[in-house]
Amino acid sequence: MTPTLTPCRDARALARLASSRGQSIVEFAICLPLLLLVTLGVIEMSNALMSQHVITKVAREGSNMISRETELVDAGTALQNMSANPGTFNARTLVIFSVLMRSQTGTNTGQLVLYQRYQVGNGGLGGSRLNGSGSFTAANDYTAANPNNTTSLRVTNAPTGIASVPGGLIYVTEVYTSYDSMTPLGNLRDYNIPVPNVLYSIAYF
Repeated sequence: MTPTLTPCRDARALARLASSRGQSIVEFAICLPLLLLVTLGVIEMSNALMSQHVITKVAREGSNMISRETELVDAGTALQNMSANPGTFNARTLVIFSVLMRSQTGTNTGQLVLYQRYQVGNGGLGGSRLNGSGSFTAANDYTAANPNNTTSLRVTNAPTGIASVPGGLIYVTEVYTSYDSMTPLGNLRDYNIPVPNVLYSIAYF
């Protein structure tokens, strides 16, 4: 014998169904912001990693070029022309070329020094993370004045063991580029959540 539902039972069944649907909507509404945050975070992280990969390749190409005796100015122009948007290169990117030498004479004997230094692009993005400094002559492909005796040219924070042979040269390219967030997560910088404004890479040859 098939049981029949009374109007009272029908009402209770409908009430339970409506309650279940309402609970699902509330749970979805609670979870939705977290799901959106995770999705946007994955998108943002992927974009940042891709941008970092690009500037790493640019830095390696820069060091490769200057290691083959390309003049520093010409190497900078080549990297600018390789940019996806050369017209905004100087505003959004900074490239710093440094040639390091293991001095074999003078006051700096045995020290790693800045032999050449040239930069192109937006200097407001940062500075070289190699701690030597000095003056460099444009007429001589930005070679330092008296690198064997100027103590301020000494570089003490480069990786250990590079240019170990006296007179040896190491070619370094540093690249800074502005990073634009592609999701609303960029606004989280206002809350001290680390979404990068500038990406950086360095390559040694």
